[in-house]
Amino acid sequence: MIELLIESLRVSLDSVKANKLRSFLTTLGIIIGVMTIIIVVSIIDGLESQVMSTFSSLGTNVIYVQRRGWIMRGGSDWRKTRTNYVDMNDYYKMQDLSTTAEEIGISISNYKNIKYINEKLEMINIDGISASCMSIQNFEVDVGLTLSENDIKMKKNVCLIGKDISDNLFFGANPIGKWLTIDGNKFLIKGILTEKGSFFGQSQDEIVLIPYTVMLKYYPTEKRHITILLSSNDPEETIEEARWVMRISHSLKQGDDDDFSINTQDALMEQWKSLTTSIFLVMIAIGSLSLMVGGIGIMNIMLVSVSERTREIGIRKSIGARNKEILLQFLFEAMTVSLVGGVVGIIVGISVAFTISKVAHLPFAIQIWSVLTGFLFSLGVGLFFGIFPARKAAKLDPVECLRYE
Repeated sequence: MIELLIESLRVSLDSVKANKLRSFLTTLGIIIGVMTIIIVVSIIDGLESQVMSTFSSLGTNVIYVQRRGWIMRGGSDWRKTRTNYVDMNDYYKMQDLSTTAEEIGISISNYKNIKYINEKLEMINIDGISASCMSIQNFEVDVGLTLSENDIKMKKNVCLIGKDISDNLFFGANPIGKWLTIDGNKFLIKGILTEKGSFFGQSQDEIVLIPYTVMLKYYPTEKRHITILLSSNDPEETIEEARWVMRISHSLKQGDDDDFSINTQDALMEQWKSLTTSIFLVMIAIGSLSLMVGGIGIMNIMLVSVSERTREIGIRKSIGARNKEILLQFLFEAMTVSLVGGVVGIIVGISVAFTISKVAHLPFAIQIWSVLTGFLFSLGVGLFFGIFPARKAAKLDPVECLRYE
């Protein structure tokens, strides 16, 4: 039996080699299908890895109490947020009443122009924060000093700058102790933040941190951008408590809708996974369609091959070849063509995925199961679509075959 399989494989390989161009064109559908599966799985895994890394760098188990939700479900949600608000009274009430939060912080964000002497940067993210936000949001100082409670209380004009700000304004010089101008106001640079990298091509190091009290002193209207941050080892309990505190602070009655939003990374991750799952299913459907088209192409070319080699089949049968040997020969040929297409698709898919990861600055991730799936799919397509031509070849009458011109 093993000798029969080896001989059938050898004959099928000889046939594929004799018709290289035709075999390649036949496998294009298989190549495209397998390549699509490999690329999609790689990109989604790379994106998910980067998203998880970014969320981790922002702080884990962090709850954000804000005016608007991160996930909007249509125009009605946007209309509701017009009357939503989070203010300083809510922050003070949260400090007084919360018992489950490990830390409570406040952040007020906006975009301002900054400069040092003649060097300018426009629309830079300026975050007014409490000292607790340094640990809640995983901000670390690489060089210099951090923001202190005294800086917050005394409303000092001090700041911390991201790595990109340091590079683009000071060009390698030490910025510690120099004065940075933010929208016309001067701030003493206390430290440089540890580099966090980029997220979807957007730098996380193009940021300036200042005391939130100073942000409110110079820009009192920015209070509409207040975010209350809570870190907790029991997020679910803290979320319920935060909702209770906010409803008390806003004097909401039973049955009234919340006029604030509570956001968590988990909710955003669920939305992200839902989106990537939909993209994954659509692309897998496209890949499967390509595999089916490739399979039909293989079946078609194998039927042509059976017709072209009818006389050869008659000769082999007349000298003793059994139907099983003829069936295995053509079935192996179909599977070989399909398998070659699958291997080429895997190689091309990995190469394209690697190129995309480098261009888009994404982590390169190839799952073994996606490679095995592509391999098995291509093998299965060759087997499924090769059965009919192989059976047709095996059932040919040797006498009729020898008469065939």
